[in-house]
Amino acid sequence: MTVPAALKELEKIEMIKSSDNTYRIDHAVSATQKAILKAFGMNAADIKILGRALGEDLKKVTVKENVDRED
Repeated sequence: MTVPAALKELEKIEMIKSSDNTYRIDHAVSATQKAILKAFGMNAADIKILGRALGEDLKKVTVKENVDRED
């Protein structure tokens, strides 16, 4: 697999904002994506953990922006 193809495959890992204002990984990590992640010493569980952490950070930013708008 070429580097551009691998990057394009990893770009398919997306987060969505659900109706309860939390962010989640949109789909399960595919076998191809798992193989690419393995080359970097990562796995699907790492993606879930990083996704959760990113979701928490986004929630904090959203709350801060809402507070700033009220001022």
